[in-house]
Amino acid sequence: MSRVHLHAAAALVLLSACRGGDERHAPSAAPAAVVDPPPDKLAPGELAEGPVDAFGIKLPRAMTVSAQFPDAFFAKGSLRAEDVAAYVKARVVAERVESSPRKTIFHNATSKSAPSRVLRVEVLVRDDHTEIVVRDVTKPPAKDGLTEEERWRELGLTPQGQPLDPTKLE
Repeated sequence: MSRVHLHAAAALVLLSACRGGDERHAPSAAPAAVVDPPPDKLAPGELAEGPVDAFGIKLPRAMTVSAQFPDAFFAKGSLRAEDVAAYVKARVVAERVESSPRKTIFHNATSKSAPSRVLRVEVLVRDDHTEIVVRDVTKPPAKDGLTEEERWRELGLTPQGQPLDPTKLE
């Protein structure tokens, strides 16, 4: 092949490549539709919020309250403990989280929706169910006008931290 033929062949290849890559003439493909799940559907492992409010944390709908006290809620259900722990994690801010295969404890937690209380939330694996315990551990405010010694006495202790009455340890 002569030099002229090589240049002509190269020019044809370049011209056809440029024409084939021209997107103005190519039919446009519709972008793939991104489908969001319907707002009323839960993702796998996601738990629905129930009507029971335990100190600012709505308990999962599939859990039933087994006991309720002024400072604690106990509820149980046939749910995976990991799902319940993830549910709680999304609703609280905890100072520390302790986790093991059979329990997850959220220490000094506050509810994102009602941060006025300090809570201890425990997610426990039982034989045939998962239990959640929500305890209100908010300390009462200090009384105004007390001396340091009077504050210690209110706690039943001496200023050195010793019990006032060793026979009545709480």
